[in-house]
Amino acid sequence: MRQFLTVLKFELNNYFKNKSFLLTTIVLMILAVGIIAVPGVIMNMDRGESGNSAVSGSVSAGEEADGDDSEESPVFFALWDKNGSIVDTGAFAASMGMNVEWISCTDADQVEKAVNSGEAEAGFIVEDLLHYTYVVENNSMYDMNQEAFSQAAAVTYRAQILTDQGIDPVQIETLYQTQPAVETQILGKDSAGNYAYTYMLIMVLYFLLIFYGQMIATSVTSEKSNRAIEILVTSVDSNSLIFGKVLAGAIAGLIQCALILGSAVGAYQIFGESWGGLLDNVFDIPIPVWAAFAVFGIMGYLLYAFCFGMLGALVSKTEDISKAATPITMIYLVSFFIAIFGMTDSDGILMKVASFIPFTSSNGMLIRISMGSVEIWEIIISGVLLAATCAVTGFLAAKIFRFGTLMYGNPIKFTTALKKIREK
Repeated sequence: MRQFLTVLKFELNNYFKNKSFLLTTIVLMILAVGIIAVPGVIMNMDRGESGNSAVSGSVSAGEEADGDDSEESPVFFALWDKNGSIVDTGAFAASMGMNVEWISCTDADQVEKAVNSGEAEAGFIVEDLLHYTYVVENNSMYDMNQEAFSQAAAVTYRAQILTDQGIDPVQIETLYQTQPAVETQILGKDSAGNYAYTYMLIMVLYFLLIFYGQMIATSVTSEKSNRAIEILVTSVDSNSLIFGKVLAGAIAGLIQCALILGSAVGAYQIFGESWGGLLDNVFDIPIPVWAAFAVFGIMGYLLYAFCFGMLGALVSKTEDISKAATPITMIYLVSFFIAIFGMTDSDGILMKVASFIPFTSSNGMLIRISMGSVEIWEIIISGVLLAATCAVTGFLAAKIFRFGTLMYGNPIKFTTALKKIREK
């Protein structure tokens, strides 16, 4: 135990004295606070300006404004209405929900010229309210003009038909716009409401594992490359070495993560009113979800961290780490994508299976607890399987660590290391 604590303390000191680690932590904390604070201040200022405009408007009610700067800038459309189907162009523009200035044309050539010259943003050649040609120079994927025109044409057409039959179109339109009042009673989990913070926690696990997993592997390999490991493994128990390195990386990562998330949460407590509760679904995380994240997230992180440490002992050069770590990285990416796609169906068979496989349960069970329905016995079984796999992987990593750190030259295959361990 003393050796383990010595290794743990030494590795933690390396992390906390590392300028890059400290600088990254400080920058990310400032960035987290800025992401919450700056938009909040801007939105608060916008509300203040809107309030001032409302007060100014009420004071000057009944008086003519000096200018039209507050009005929406008009959009110019070329229009050739062959048969006079659009009787009131002003009402038609209002139905489009836009401030439109119509450029009247007498033939299709004039419409095309107006569009080509830039005088008009687009043009419409109208046969009748149900048949028209939309003229545009470049059809953007964000162009909503045609949709707005079609909607207005349909409304105008229905109004004309109803008027001809002696029916008030306003009453009919009001009837169609009437919506039922609904209240939602959720007996289980609010999957839609919990999606935001569940996604955030999955991403936190992803960055923790990818970043610190590589750091653990690099730490092992760098000591092997400068042959300092020869002294360490002969004077310190291999279990103490590998567990000290892995747990130090886990603690450093969790502290950094806590500082960054804590900065964001603290900033939201201060500027939350400016956001108008917009991010409540992100930061209002229930205690059971935090508990699941602590248990399954940390154990899953340790499982992969042991694997990265083990793979780091199988290579002698730091430039070989990426290649050696590719298999375990791919396994976690599979787990990550299963989680991302499975969030849309947290009670589906895919997530149920993934929540019991140790290499995917850290994400799978977290999602089921946060967004789906899960029994206590399922959580216990999944947790026991993950803990047992984590312990077995840790002791296996210690064996391979001791064997691999004394082997230099070409990278050692994982199967070769297992064979040598069995022979001993």
